[in-house]
Amino acid sequence: MTAPDPFSLPPATPEPRRRNVLFPILIGGGLLTVILLIVVGGAALAFTLLTQRANNLPELLPAETQIYATFTPNLSDLPNIERLRQAFPETFDYQESEATSDLLAERFGVTFAEDIAPWIGTEMAIALYGLPIEALTNLSGLEPADPMNPFSTALDRETNILLLAAVRDQRAAQAFLDKQRAFREQNGERFTTNTINNVTIYASESDTTPFAAFALARNTVVFANKAENIATLVQQENDSTLARNTSFQAVIQALPGDRMATIYISGDTIARLTDAVLESYADTATTTFNDVQAAAQALQGVGLTMAVIERGLRFDAVSVFDQNRLGNDLRERIAQLRPAVSPERAGDVDSAALGVFSFLIPEDWGQQLRDQLAASPETANTLDNLESSLNIDFERDLFRWFHGEGVITVLPLASNDLPVGGYFALRVADRSAAEQGMERISAFVADSFGLVFTDTSLGRTQVQAIEEGDLFVGYGFNGNDLVIAFGRQAMESAFGAEQKLSSQSDYADALRALPSPNSGILHVNLTAVRELYNRVGTDLVDPDLEQRLAPFKAITSTGTVGLNNQGALRGTLLLSIGS
Repeated sequence: MTAPDPFSLPPATPEPRRRNVLFPILIGGGLLTVILLIVVGGAALAFTLLTQRANNLPELLPAETQIYATFTPNLSDLPNIERLRQAFPETFDYQESEATSDLLAERFGVTFAEDIAPWIGTEMAIALYGLPIEALTNLSGLEPADPMNPFSTALDRETNILLLAAVRDQRAAQAFLDKQRAFREQNGERFTTNTINNVTIYASESDTTPFAAFALARNTVVFANKAENIATLVQQENDSTLARNTSFQAVIQALPGDRMATIYISGDTIARLTDAVLESYADTATTTFNDVQAAAQALQGVGLTMAVIERGLRFDAVSVFDQNRLGNDLRERIAQLRPAVSPERAGDVDSAALGVFSFLIPEDWGQQLRDQLAASPETANTLDNLESSLNIDFERDLFRWFHGEGVITVLPLASNDLPVGGYFALRVADRSAAEQGMERISAFVADSFGLVFTDTSLGRTQVQAIEEGDLFVGYGFNGNDLVIAFGRQAMESAFGAEQKLSSQSDYADALRALPSPNSGILHVNLTAVRELYNRVGTDLVDPDLEQRLAPFKAITSTGTVGLNNQGALRGTLLLSIGS
């Protein structure tokens, strides 16, 4: 039987409104890199096909829930859905995928079309609490999961895990539960029952996965790894739910309003993980370690979200702090970690760039480095020893002038032997000091390695360079910009791009979707990277892979400046998708 179109599932039966329920959120797995956010977001798309907009499930869960996930909305509500259809074609056929069919058939003896689609309702979620923090810090001891029982490791057995799905047809939902129970009994499982508040809870005598216990409770199909978790849900008091948790509320209120999926991780969980990790470094604790620990203790939680926008997918990571617990000094240091960078630093580079990264080097970075090294007896004399052996003065020759807004640009070069080059440009406040510093550094390179920088002309511009064949390494000054380049073309680009990155639609559209002001831009032109690989790659790209990658045009990422009034730091990554 053909699976029903998830965009045309019958509307959910109206339910009584609950008291001031908060926004829905999506499952996650911790503080991940922005690249992992793409993976999480792509997986979330498949789950969102099962759901429609609603936000009742936080009312059913205990306030101590550590990780909570819900998947929304009905994708037919989303703009520019065709872009996603082209980029993720298999996601829209997940009900008929081999992996889904095998899991449902072999584990439960059901199909999505006949047994789940008729009743699946307005929300689907996963909740975890009681995480064994010490076990989480010992990643080497974790067992690999069974593909047919993805929550089957010892770690998962210790954790309280609930899988929840809202119901729009009670009779069909009960039929699904009865059918999967009968199938499991035919395969040797035995179940006990317990009735609480007119809800019958079934518990397997042998299964320890999150499917061990199940019930139809409070208009929700619930699976859990322990029957008592469902009993807690059935008896949950309204004033002790996740929805009433003040930290949960603070995180949800700080998230972007256009999100379609969200990950919530409680601050207490992250604080305990941080303490467990830093405990092994107790003998070498530094100011930085103490700051990290204090910040973790003040963290109310983290939210990771995904939104569909006109030109692609936007991922946000938001950390929310209790500013009263941070203290003025730590709050100021956190703000200094994310200073504002002018958008022109990235936008003015050559539009042919494979990638660009703009940032700010703080004026006191040298003193910060000295303080950091001085905090440990083993490194206290490192800089002094280096200065003596290299015969340089770090303060005079580097720290005093090497700060300001910087940009790193990676560019394709014409040579197939050296196909990639680039440059670093730093806008210095004192050009004279920078020139003297670079002269001393180049003299040191000549004395130590025999590599001599000589006067080299680039049109009307004079730079200092080492050049041999296609190899070119040099530096020069373009106004107050110190430019250090690898590749003659890269140096020429730094002194005058024919077309700026800001003129490209993918970059300009991405910039409009990102926070402003921000702490600098990371931009990767995926189209240009693929073109370079096709030009110089020794292995032919698989045509199917090339077709799958074609819709992805660029990745652009940035972060907000300091803490906002809600005590939130936000990092954003945009995956640009072409039509």
